[in-house]
Amino acid sequence: MSSGHGKHARKTPRATAIAFTMAFVVAFAAVAAAVLMHIADAASTQASAPAPTVGAGQPIMQEGRLVAVTPNSLTAVGADGVARTYVIDAQTNGITMSGSHIGTAASAFAVNDEVSILGVTRGGANIATVVAHRQATGGNAAPMDYALP
Repeated sequence: MSSGHGKHARKTPRATAIAFTMAFVVAFAAVAAAVLMHIADAASTQASAPAPTVGAGQPIMQEGRLVAVTPNSLTAVGADGVARTYVIDAQTNGITMSGSHIGTAASAFAVNDEVSILGVTRGGANIATVVAHRQATGGNAAPMDYALP
C-alpha cells in the first residue's frame, strides 16, 4: 500500500503557493479596509448628525378664532372656549390665500380670522411656528412656493 509519497504524488509548485498566499493577503487587506471604512463612516455619521435641541419643546396645535393680534403675539380662542396666546417671531410662517409670509406673520392676520396654529411649548411659552388661515388649509390656497422666483 502506498502512503502517497510515491513518484506520482503531486507537489504544489512554489509559484502556485506564492500566488495563493498573495491572493489571501489581498483579500484580507480588502476585507480589513472595508471594515475600517464602515467603522469610520458610522463614526462620521454619528458625529455629523444634528444633536437634538435641548428644550425643543412640546408640539402643540390649535384651531380657532383670533381675538388679539400684536407684532409679537397672537391670541386665539379654540372650540373649547380657551384663549391661548402664541409668541410669533421672525421664524413664524404665516400662510394666507395670497401665499406664505415668513417673518411678517403678524401683519398677515387680523382679529376674527379663523386660523390653524402649529407650534411648541417651550419654557412655559407657546411659540407659533406656523399660523394658517382656515381658508388656506385643505388644499385651497396657493402652493407654498407660489411667490418664489
